Amino acid sequence: MDMKKLRAIVIIFLFLSVIIAPSINFTVVKASTDDELVEVTTQACGIQGYGDTSVKLTRQQYRDLQQYLVEFRARLNQTTTKEEAVFLFNEAVLELDKYRLLPKGMSVEQAHRLVIVGYQNILAMSRYKTRLSDYQLSNNSNFFCLVAGETNVTRLHGYFETGCSALSYFLFILYMFAKEPVVLLDIIFRLETIRNLCHKLNSIRIIGTGNIAFGTCSGTGGHIPPFYHYESAGGWIATQGLLGKKSWNGSFYGRLLPLATFDSYGTIYYTGAIGFLGIKLKQGDEKLFFLGSAFHVKIS
Repeated sequence: MDMKKLRAIVIIFLFLSVIIAPSINFTVVKASTDDELVEVTTQACGIQGYGDTSVKLTRQQYRDLQQYLVEFRARLNQTTTKEEAVFLFNEAVLELDKYRLLPKGMSVEQAHRLVIVGYQNILAMSRYKTRLSDYQLSNNSNFFCLVAGETNVTRLHGYFETGCSALSYFLFILYMFAKEPVVLLDIIFRLETIRNLCHKLNSIRIIGTGNIAFGTCSGTGGHIPPFYHYESAGGWIATQGLLGKKSWNGSFYGRLLPLATFDSYGTIYYTGAIGFLGIKLKQGDEKLFFLGSAFHVKIS
């Protein structure tokens, strides 16, 4: 082969290598990097005006975050006063800010006020402590409390959504005894549509959520009586409130049954906390970490 032609071929080959190789390397590195990232989403709950924040953490960052949550729980279990709990909650906000995981548009100061607003409620309502302590089921409850936890099978929903569910329950009872139930059944279906719409609006933060449900119950059709499948929530919940320090570990259900909400597919969600204000962290393992305050928590 002519030396000039050989030289030209080599130059062309080198030129193409310079152009193509970086793009190949970039693709490989990008794919490898994406596989190693874990997406974590933060939402503000019970308050409007703040957007969701989604951050992709490296595996090491994610492990560090998980380790912090383990340590946070251990230290929270060792607290004996509300002031110590407040300090840990404020510290947790700073830790989330380190990973850029505060809700969009929310400053550290605003996050501090949001998650500990229940502490002011505790001080304002302390005069009712003796009266609330007389409740027979107080071991499963706490009122006006700081609350934190990491659980699965957990859903947040709003007050209007819960109200639609309560009205649906009432109408369903009337439907069972009505001679001409067609109209009632149509109203129930319309309520279910409105309730599911409210849940979607809650999910995209157009309206605020205020309740947390732990555990579900699903009925299967085609059987009389129907078969029911219960799925408990799992993880841990810790509270510090009017009735002192209360915590739950392992498997549990929300026990505010009058406020249980259900969807149009026949799944009941057992409400365990009402009046929740705070931050929700959705992690890659489908567990929810929540930090804030609630008016009433009842777990069994």
